[in-house]
Amino acid sequence: MNMFKPATFNTRGGMVLDMENSATTPRTQFYTLIRVASIGSIIAAALYYLPDYFIVEKFTALHSAILMELIGIKATVWYEGSKVFLNEFEIQRICTGVQVMAIFLGIVVAMPKIALKKRLFAFTVVAVSVYFANIGRIALEIWLLYNGILPWDLAHYPTGLILGVFSVAFLIIAADHFIPEIGDMALSALDGFRRP
Repeated sequence: MNMFKPATFNTRGGMVLDMENSATTPRTQFYTLIRVASIGSIIAAALYYLPDYFIVEKFTALHSAILMELIGIKATVWYEGSKVFLNEFEIQRICTGVQVMAIFLGIVVAMPKIALKKRLFAFTVVAVSVYFANIGRIALEIWLLYNGILPWDLAHYPTGLILGVFSVAFLIIAADHFIPEIGDMALSALDGFRRP
């Protein structure tokens, strides 16, 4: 009896783990999921905390200033040491959306058997989308403040949280669209533990 069956694929072209195959038991699937999550977390943490993001902060401020000028808000980008400011606001690493990009890259790199071209394309789409969403968020928050619609603490934190939720939702949708194996692996592992 052949213990190993060829992999099956779902309608989106993603690999489906065969629960009857002894090589893909729920325990094996769970360990694969833990391995991918662990490697992805290490990569994401290293990418987020180790590099100096001054250049990303600078471009985020410059591009936000361009958008602000387009909507009629005077914008000045200035520097103090290694800090970047847009008008009176410091643009920090967290303002760039790099945390979402680092998490996504960590997941994409950790996934087994995904073509490099597919990984690069998926990451590029997510990174560019998150970057421009953050530029829009920064301009919106400053516009809300300068037009007296909301005080800074209401303009900054809720809009940042809302954008964060949408960014994560976009990340999940993009992951499922570009690399369906991510969702398939997670769902197969969870499904395996629900079976008697």
